[in-house]
Amino acid sequence: MDMYSKLSLRVRLTLSYIVLIVISMTVLGVGYYVKSSQVILQNASGTYLGLVKTSNKSLDAKFATVEQSAVNMHLDEDLFELFNTTDLQARYLNYETDRKITRILQKYFPTSEDVYSVNLATKDYMFGGNPFFWIPKKDFSASDIYQTGLQAVDRTVWIPTYNLLEKYFASTATTSSKDQFVFTATRLINLSRVTNNLLKAMDPQAERPILLVNFQESMITKAFQESLVVQGSYYYVFTKDMKIISTSDRSNAPSLQQEWMRSLLTDKSGTRYLKVNGEKMVVCFDQIATTGWTSAVLIPYDNLLKTVPNMFSYTLYSTVLILVLSIFLASFFSSRITMPLKKLLWGIKQSGEGNFNTRIDTQGASEVNLIIHRFNQMNDKIQILIKENYETSLKEIEAELKALNFQFNPHFLYNTLNIINYLAIENKQTVISKMLVELSEMLEYTAKKSGEVSFREDVSYLKSYDYIMKQRFEDKFRIEYDIDPDLYRYTVPKFFLQPFIENAIIHGLEDCEEGGLIRVSGHIAEHLRIFTIEDNGKGMEASAISRILALSEAAGHGSSKSVGIENVHKRVKLIYGEPYGITIESRLQAGTKVTITLPLPN
Repeated sequence: MDMYSKLSLRVRLTLSYIVLIVISMTVLGVGYYVKSSQVILQNASGTYLGLVKTSNKSLDAKFATVEQSAVNMHLDEDLFELFNTTDLQARYLNYETDRKITRILQKYFPTSEDVYSVNLATKDYMFGGNPFFWIPKKDFSASDIYQTGLQAVDRTVWIPTYNLLEKYFASTATTSSKDQFVFTATRLINLSRVTNNLLKAMDPQAERPILLVNFQESMITKAFQESLVVQGSYYYVFTKDMKIISTSDRSNAPSLQQEWMRSLLTDKSGTRYLKVNGEKMVVCFDQIATTGWTSAVLIPYDNLLKTVPNMFSYTLYSTVLILVLSIFLASFFSSRITMPLKKLLWGIKQSGEGNFNTRIDTQGASEVNLIIHRFNQMNDKIQILIKENYETSLKEIEAELKALNFQFNPHFLYNTLNIINYLAIENKQTVISKMLVELSEMLEYTAKKSGEVSFREDVSYLKSYDYIMKQRFEDKFRIEYDIDPDLYRYTVPKFFLQPFIENAIIHGLEDCEEGGLIRVSGHIAEHLRIFTIEDNGKGMEASAISRILALSEAAGHGSSKSVGIENVHKRVKLIYGEPYGITIESRLQAGTKVTITLPLPN
């Protein structure tokens, strides 16, 4: 601490700036990295959830078709004639009837690569063609699927995936070395017929057939292929009882821990971050409306992070770059701040030694320069008062020196605006807060050294002015910008666009209640930078244009603080030469167009 107190004011001020900048940028950098990574990860998770929902909609549409076709079959007259008998076994259990029923089933369920087979089953016979013949034609009533179908009176029941070979191998003569996994939609078909606008039901003693639609489990795998784009991801489709319908991770399915499945059943759709088999996973899940099954795509969290932009490197490099630039600026500004103070200390030292004729050169109107100016005035006054009354003058000088120590600090105006801004925010006056921020930026820009500035800074100032004027005139106009990004690389005369915007608002659009439009554009053409400001205001006569340009040409060559049209025209010619400057095109009630032409720097 003693070493710090021995340092010069400039060094202490620079170190203070650097410490504040490093702490602020570190906090902002870490916060930005964490927040941006979370947002990007959430967006990525939302994208994959959308893929899951799309896959579910595709499956749901196919399953809903089965439900509708099953409902339509209830009124099929051909099936009614075939099954409305109490002696079905004696009448129809033959090959011809089987072929006829197969054709009827194909009418409701056309051939599809997703459908393994469609059948109508009774206790004694299985109707419907099946090119693979895995399902037995007889003795099917002993199976649990047949018993499930008998209970499915009011709606279609969906039976989870099973292996046809394991279920029916003992009851069929056909063998195969390849497993066939299917899931089944089944429903009891209670047939009726409409006669003379009356619904005739089947004989109470007639046996009702059971509809069996067997889907290949591979159709679900195809539906979720596009959802598994992240390395290591896999999917599960399971019932409310957590029975597996389909999965791309079949090797782990038998020993699967079901806690994570149970946690998904509380919501129909969403994204969760869960531990599955000890690994952090992003789980995107959605429910299939028709069956009530839940589809879930599990994506390794670390692998998903690899697919999003590398926010760590971007944040690190940006933070380091901003820190280096900020440290340089801190050193520069601390030097600018302390230099007048050093001059003032030198002057005070000279005055302390009795050299009251000491004068300090000063430029600008900052608080420190104002103190220096007052110091010079004080020395003048001291020399006069010494002659009149030395002791009285000396006391007055001492009092005035004390008063000078309480002059406004360099940030007084900005701190005052910030206090007002905080009050506006606390009172939820967002428009006032925004206007104060824009005004603060304008004042900061106005206080900068005049001459040529970055075009980007001038446009930023112009937009702040744009916002404040819109609030003042209650949005009776709007300003559009169409600027070539390449123009931001060059410098321009300070305030070279603002006077024309102000002129358009105050004069061109003064009679406009609403719908006012000002278009600001800039482009590069033939080694020239061409800027235009157009409005749809009342315009002006040719004589008025000539008068404005004549005043511009007649303006003196001395320095001027005016930022009016004449001033801009004169400065352009002084900086770049006679070929460049301003042209104005306007007609009454047809708006005004101002063109500013500047050379393109080499």
